Amino acid sequence: MNFKNTKHKVAVFCGSMYGSNKKFKELAVTVTKYLAQNNYDIVYGGGDNGLMGVVANTALKYNSHVTGIIPSFLDKREKIHSKINKIYVTKTMEQRKKKFLQISDSFIALPGGGGTIEEISLVVSALQLGVIKNKKCLIFNYENYWNDIINQYKKVVNAKFAYKNFKDLFLVCNNLTEFKEIF
Repeated sequence: MNFKNTKHKVAVFCGSMYGSNKKFKELAVTVTKYLAQNNYDIVYGGGDNGLMGVVANTALKYNSHVTGIIPSFLDKREKIHSKINKIYVTKTMEQRKKKFLQISDSFIALPGGGGTIEEISLVVSALQLGVIKNKKCLIFNYENYWNDIINQYKKVVNAKFAYKNFKDLFLVCNNLTEFKEIF
């Protein structure tokens, strides 16, 4: 099978589990299908389970180039996806995070858990500090899933722990129409 490699790599952060709402899986399929059909490459956590596996399998189904990044110790827990186009196996989580920032051109957060929260914070902090530049970070606030995180970021600005332009470091979309306007 011939896979496209568009050079624009979108990191999709999401759960290694499916979550409690069946719509989360549908969202992962819809977003990934849209990205693949619009010639974006996918970068993700490298696992074969949960929403991560859904993202990888959907991207492969629609002939998108898929790159996974996973620390070796997670292979026992999350099982490295064996059919993706490229896999980076790192020794540590810190190396994984650095690789995400290095090879991804933009970032999308779908519903997920603690790891996804950490990944959102990683990207926003890297943008704030100038570690990465000119990269999009999108929080997909599906059914208000990320409201608390978004409100906390607003609180950081209002409490003057960040400059006013902090809110410009990430975009928020609430539905597929808004998502398609951004990507």
